[in-house]
Amino acid sequence: MSLQIFILGILSEGEHHPYDLKKQVLKPIDNSFPINDGTLYYNFEILNKKGLIRKIKVVQSDNRPEKTTYGITEKGREALVEEIYSIFQNFTNVTSLYSSLLFLDKVDRKKLAYLIEEAIERLNKRKLLIENSDPELSTVPDSQKIPVRLISDHAYHSVQNDINWLHKLLLEVRS
Repeated sequence: MSLQIFILGILSEGEHHPYDLKKQVLKPIDNSFPINDGTLYYNFEILNKKGLIRKIKVVQSDNRPEKTTYGITEKGREALVEEIYSIFQNFTNVTSLYSSLLFLDKVDRKKLAYLIEEAIERLNKRKLLIENSDPELSTVPDSQKIPVRLISDHAYHSVQNDINWLHKLLLEVRS
């Protein structure tokens, strides 16, 4: 999950401070993507230095650490859209898309559908390579033939599963 896409997406919908984001927004998905405080605050700092987000206010209350509230800049909104497109253009696996999925309402659906179609096409080519290389076990030692078949089978089904999932996503994006 791209934490920076997630931060930009959440801030595109309203101002937050990192602690608020972690406790209220990330909590439901924390088991799938554990994020420590240092990583979260570091990414806020990086986005701020890049000019993608800005400090809105700093609140200091008695016996509490100060809380800095951030908002997204126009440059940040543009970067969010470009990062979402980039994630789909450079698709490697479904989990790399998770943070982007939460903010598909920020991008052009037709362009996104095109990028998903391209990803499906690349996966179909990968699947074809796996299919064509599968029978070539003549050079593999007998003791490794079963593991090699199992690895090949897993790779094939993983790619097929991603293709099926992308088709579902494509239907959603087009609807």
